[in-house]
Amino acid sequence: MPSFDPEVFGKYYLVDKIAVGGMAEIFKAKTFSHGGFEKLLVIKRILSHLSENDDFVNMFIDEAKISVSLQHSAIVQIYDFGKIQDNYFIAMEWIDGKDVKQILRKLASRRKLLPEEFAVYIAHETCKALDFAHKKTDLKDRPLGIIHRDVSPSNLLVSYDGENKIADFGIAKAQFSAYNTKDGVLKGKFEYMSPEQARGEPLTPSSDIFSAGIILYEMLTGRRLFKTESELATLEKVKACDIEPPSSLNPNIPPRLDELVMRALAKEPADRYHDAGEFQGALLEYMYPSTPTVTQKSLSLFMRELFTEERLGELDRLEKGSELARNLHSQIPDLYLDDDWEEEGAGASSGPHTGTGTTPTLRQDPPNRSPFVLSMLATLFVLVVAAYYLTRDTESPAPTPDTPDQIAEVGTLRLTVSPPGALIYDGDTLLGSGPQLAADLPPGDHTLRIEAEGFEPQSFDVTIAAGERVVIPVKLTLLPDPREDDPEDEPEDDPEEVPTYEAPQTPQIEDEVPEPQEPPPAATGRLNVNVSGGWAYIYVDGAKLADTTPLSGYTLTSGPHTIRVVNEALGLDQSQSINVPAGDIAKVSFSAN
Repeated sequence: MPSFDPEVFGKYYLVDKIAVGGMAEIFKAKTFSHGGFEKLLVIKRILSHLSENDDFVNMFIDEAKISVSLQHSAIVQIYDFGKIQDNYFIAMEWIDGKDVKQILRKLASRRKLLPEEFAVYIAHETCKALDFAHKKTDLKDRPLGIIHRDVSPSNLLVSYDGENKIADFGIAKAQFSAYNTKDGVLKGKFEYMSPEQARGEPLTPSSDIFSAGIILYEMLTGRRLFKTESELATLEKVKACDIEPPSSLNPNIPPRLDELVMRALAKEPADRYHDAGEFQGALLEYMYPSTPTVTQKSLSLFMRELFTEERLGELDRLEKGSELARNLHSQIPDLYLDDDWEEEGAGASSGPHTGTGTTPTLRQDPPNRSPFVLSMLATLFVLVVAAYYLTRDTESPAPTPDTPDQIAEVGTLRLTVSPPGALIYDGDTLLGSGPQLAADLPPGDHTLRIEAEGFEPQSFDVTIAAGERVVIPVKLTLLPDPREDDPEDEPEDDPEEVPTYEAPQTPQIEDEVPEPQEPPPAATGRLNVNVSGGWAYIYVDGAKLADTTPLSGYTLTSGPHTIRVVNEALGLDQSQSINVPAGDIAKVSFSAN
């Protein structure tokens, strides 16, 4: 990520750029106060060229109005809303973690699925937040009629403490909305729409329930439910709503969870849960005897392990940006910024505002001439610095996190090869050697070549799809002894002039000489390993695997094996002896509770 120079933005110091979307840019920001007080938050600032667009401005104001009315532990909180110079902004809660889209991408790169209990927990917390928003009333107990309309993985945030919060009510609909969607205009991500939303029909809270069901489906399977290569095809797929149960892609999913997901994904709103609270209750019942509190602790450990390197880099970048902001702030020690600037809409105002909306007002004390001159010089310095940062050419926009793409960006190839030392190539690239190989390959057609000294090489084409695992057994054919019946070995000149050598032979009866035979390859089966209530490292016959639970379709030789799962943070260390049947699947389950 490119470096970022801190910017002065009213009373806020922008210390890092998180992302740029089609409507706004998002920053990590800090505020400073007396006694070394600092607060980290997020500034969402409307793009400058959209400030004159009434539709975008009204939508932005609606987001602030709706969000500030939703004070809930599972909803990102709004602290402030206003306009500085020509930029509308929202100041909101900073969540130290990742969104669900980033989590699924990371897991796909490791060829892993999100553990079932975490998927259910995230869906549970999402439904809890949606139920609160759907049923929110004003001070006179009149329903506000809030519908999110954009429930998607990028708007579900999971902190490193295991908390789950829903964000971005930017296109949410409420009774008091100033912005009204024009007829025939679809708002939201097509692949997470309900069928009625895709048809452009009036929406009810049931539409958000369907979207939550899509996300739960994708968390359990690691596969996109409706996403296709074109938006039109995606919309048609959503409208058709022809869905196979998630267990068709992940056989570890029990029938009861299949039922919960499929009810949320019913084509007709009347066939879904009556409200998000009923969906939440069904998920809570499914989680029993585990509880959200217990699962949150396990999810925290999982998140910290999954994003260890990224988090260290983020903290280092944040500290460097914060230090630069502190230095910038310390250059005006005799002044402090007032809270006064123009505000519009239902922002989280703490008192009356009288500023002009262009530059924060400055105070000086005591009111004598010498401090006044210093204050004016300092004011001029601040304005010059602010003008420089706010008008300079910005860096190339970072890619929006909402860009549609595949959750799984690679496919997995697993080869079992005989003989064991055979070399495996993808085109001219050496992938590794046998007897077993697992490799992540980009989607598409690949030409594989397997070679071993003394064996007939094999070449064949294989197609790899994103998120899929292809398992292929390969047995090379032993080449004949080149000394047998090879005319090139026969001397063309006088045999006496050609030096020869014959190894001493042990006399044997011809009928008793065994034909050289390659031992038949060992039969194989597959292994599934799951841990209820957590995740764990996996050991097979004492050897640690690269994968962690849940594990699906791992190739093993048939016969007895010892499976061990370990997670020291959970106090988990269990073993089981199993027998892997040839050509079939052995399933092993453990419990972290």
